[in-house]
Amino acid sequence: MDGQQLQQLYPQATVQSAPSDQTNVISVALTANKFLWIDTTNLNQRELVLLALLTTKQTAPTTDAWSAFLTCESATAPQATAKCFQLLHFQVRFTDDSQHHSQWLTALAGLFDGVIHSAFTSKNAGYLLLSNPIGASSQPDLSSLLDLLDNDFYTNTHLFIGSRQPAVTNLPAAYAFEQQLFHQTHKQAVGKLSSSLLPYLATTHRQALNGLTPDLLADADNRQLIAALYQTQGNVRQAAAHLFLHRNTLLYRIDKLERCSGFNLKDMDDLVYCYLLTLAQPNQT
Repeated sequence: MDGQQLQQLYPQATVQSAPSDQTNVISVALTANKFLWIDTTNLNQRELVLLALLTTKQTAPTTDAWSAFLTCESATAPQATAKCFQLLHFQVRFTDDSQHHSQWLTALAGLFDGVIHSAFTSKNAGYLLLSNPIGASSQPDLSSLLDLLDNDFYTNTHLFIGSRQPAVTNLPAAYAFEQQLFHQTHKQAVGKLSSSLLPYLATTHRQALNGLTPDLLADADNRQLIAALYQTQGNVRQAAAHLFLHRNTLLYRIDKLERCSGFNLKDMDDLVYCYLLTLAQPNQT
């Protein structure tokens, strides 16, 4: 018996993008990301037995073509005419009051233009594939839109803005790397590649970086100094205001750190390097 026949037998059943956790609902897999939810409240014992047999005997659904390509289960890319691609990765936590996965995914995809494909890859995670990439400047607006989405669906959503890719053949490698970044570093509602890379490097290479870290950088005051300068793009006045210090005091600390460690925090290369070292310190990532 196929999904179409089941839907004819149970017209009140709904198609969702993940199995149901509800005890009074039987989920029948139609595809990798589509499940028929059948309410068992008014079913007789014979129907319950038949549905139970059907769900235990069904084979694993086939992964959709885009998901299979992105996860390297298939080497064949689906046809696409776009000149540029971008992945948006998401993680969403559904409360007991919200199990509408497919409706939520449709609403999320509706926030963006040029959605080529959208899918759950697990119960609470998935991706959107765009042909009209968005920029990092969209991050504040996205945070507000996600708040509205979460309020509507009683969810908690995290989104990661992936890189722009000029060719579809680049997507599997980008997907794998961006997934690592997202899972290891996501803390904000909306994350991006550039702000996640340094914490990722600090996490994955912590042992090696700690071997390079001068003892001076283990000092909390120096870590605060480095972080303040990095977060203000090296602007001494703004960093001093952030630390509630006089500008001359901050300059004195910068000069002192250079004398003791050899790192000039007025040089962006040294500043980024020192910031990476501080992230590798325990409890800094």
